Amino acid sequence: MMLRQLMHIVSSVAYSVAQISQGLFFHPYQTMQSLLREKVFFWLTLLPMGIWVVARLVWGLMIVPLVRLVFSCSATNFWGCQLIPFFTHWLWYFCVLWQLVLLYLFVRFIYAFAQGRE
Repeated sequence: MMLRQLMHIVSSVAYSVAQISQGLFFHPYQTMQSLLREKVFFWLTLLPMGIWVVARLVWGLMIVPLVRLVFSCSATNFWGCQLIPFFTHWLWYFCVLWQLVLLYLFVRFIYAFAQGRE
């Protein structure tokens, strides 16, 4: 019985985090306003940097070594090997820009709620 309740709580929190993450991606203005008004999941403001850290670990420790091993990038002229730095930089810039948008909205709404305007 206790395990069932624990699984129910974990799945509920995971669902909430997934829905909020989706909202931060597609509708950052509305979602950030709701997050700061309810003050429960406001830590998800740092979601883009968390995604970047996890993606960087998976990318650097698993995907890049596997591609270089399978296609032997130093010996062949496989075009996929030349795309690795492009995708690495693209992911970095995307996460930085997304993080800057969320931090701007965070500061904006904190200031607005402190002034009592929204």
